[in-house]
Amino acid sequence: MDDSVYEVAAEGMIEVLKKIPESEFRVQLSPRHNTILHIASEFGQIDSVQWILMLPSCSSLLQCLNLNGDTPLHLAAREGHLEVVEALVCKERELHADIETGVGADKEMLIRMTNKGKNTALHEAVRYGHYEVVMLLIKEDPDFTYGANDSGITPLYMAVEGGFTAAVKLIIEKSSTSPSYNGLMGRTALHAAVICNDIERGDLEIVKLLLEKSEKSVAYLRSKDGKKTALHIASFHHRTEIVEKILSHSPGCREQVDDKGNNIFHFAMMKEGDDDFNPSSYFFNYWLRLRGLINKKNAQGNTPIHLLSLKQILDFEFVRMHMVDKKAYNNEDLTAYDIILRAKEDNSEKKDEIQRLFELAMTEDICSFWEKEIKGRERKKERKEYISQLQKQGETHLIVSAFITTVTFAAGFTLLGGYKEDDGKAILSKKAAFRAFVVTDTIAMVSSLCAVFLHFFMTLHKRGKFLEKHLLWAFIFTRVAMGAMAIAFATGLYAVLPHSSGLSVLTCILCSCFFLSIAVEYCKFWRGTISGMLGKLIAGEAKWGE
Repeated sequence: MDDSVYEVAAEGMIEVLKKIPESEFRVQLSPRHNTILHIASEFGQIDSVQWILMLPSCSSLLQCLNLNGDTPLHLAAREGHLEVVEALVCKERELHADIETGVGADKEMLIRMTNKGKNTALHEAVRYGHYEVVMLLIKEDPDFTYGANDSGITPLYMAVEGGFTAAVKLIIEKSSTSPSYNGLMGRTALHAAVICNDIERGDLEIVKLLLEKSEKSVAYLRSKDGKKTALHIASFHHRTEIVEKILSHSPGCREQVDDKGNNIFHFAMMKEGDDDFNPSSYFFNYWLRLRGLINKKNAQGNTPIHLLSLKQILDFEFVRMHMVDKKAYNNEDLTAYDIILRAKEDNSEKKDEIQRLFELAMTEDICSFWEKEIKGRERKKERKEYISQLQKQGETHLIVSAFITTVTFAAGFTLLGGYKEDDGKAILSKKAAFRAFVVTDTIAMVSSLCAVFLHFFMTLHKRGKFLEKHLLWAFIFTRVAMGAMAIAFATGLYAVLPHSSGLSVLTCILCSCFFLSIAVEYCKFWRGTISGMLGKLIAGEAKWGE
């Protein structure tokens, strides 16, 4: 196809189009074998399309295919050009109605034609959300059941997967025949509605539509990947409203399991990271309050409570419920309690909490049960308060450490006595007092910087043992920095003051009083405190492990 002809078709230059011989409309092809009618339809040039459809050869152009197997109707529907789609469909209807001449009567209806991907024009319109085009195509041929394309996807499945509620309603309500529910990997449209569920997008309404308008068996259909039903998927994603809706429609599907023997309760335990959902909420559903369902074993012999321990799900009500068999063994002869004992500790600290729940739930004396529960909550509260106290202390110490770091860093570059003009070295560099000043100032700066570093890491953890250890070491570094800073101050003044003057000696004596105050304070208070903190570090977290 000449570039000039391509531009004429794409831009709708109808006057130039009329000068092209009719024989050229079938011969002129683009690299993808699009005819002039294909291009005009794709670009939505309604005037050009209507003029071409008046040509005697338009019947062959209507059903002409490009390299992808697309008709002009496919391209117009894909781009959402309603007027073009309507013109093409109306012309095709006229040709089929011409019974006497038989023009096009033996050909497949244009609206039902599929491309190489087995997509009809309706597939294309639904995929890209062109509601008015979808409505027109369904109204034009309500008796046709649109099958799946090469990917196994029907227009209904496509509309559900995209959250296109209006199109789902239209396909279900306006089609005179029951629409196909097939989809990708053997899933149904109901599977897609559950997987793509978004309350704000309206997919819950789609689920209701599919259940109300479809056959009863739709809730029992299982996907090819894992033999999962829509109920299993809804349970995995913790879509409680959808679970209730499916059970109210088809309560018998609660008995179904996947290819690994997992039922609705197993799937509820599989998803990690959703702390807002408790599987015990299913106990409020009439169809799920049965021991056989709650204690069902899968292929590994795991009941739902085994998975609760494996995934470390903190659900007190589920563990406490008397209908739950906490002594059930899996294929490895392990109970749920055995699994949580062997589990590795995680950062969320759920392991100890779940272990305590099992121990409380298996206690025979109910009074003892609640007594331990109350004590456990009190210990947890005390622990949180203690950690909060450590964090506040760390914040206060951080200010002191940062101040010392700033002062000593500045003192290192504003040296006493100044610098020599010839070589830039310190004037007092040969004095012993000055050298003592430099060394102690460096010690103070490095020690305080280490304390700041430890305080920074304290913000990343919430474990009591970690905070105690880092706070103690940060405290020690800060005290060393304070002592070194006092010595640096004394030696600095001693270096610049006349040695014959009593002022230099007095300065050193006054600075030494700082160390005297440290000794007094240590004897009165800090000896016991530091010893206690060291004792806690050695003993570990025995207090919290009880």
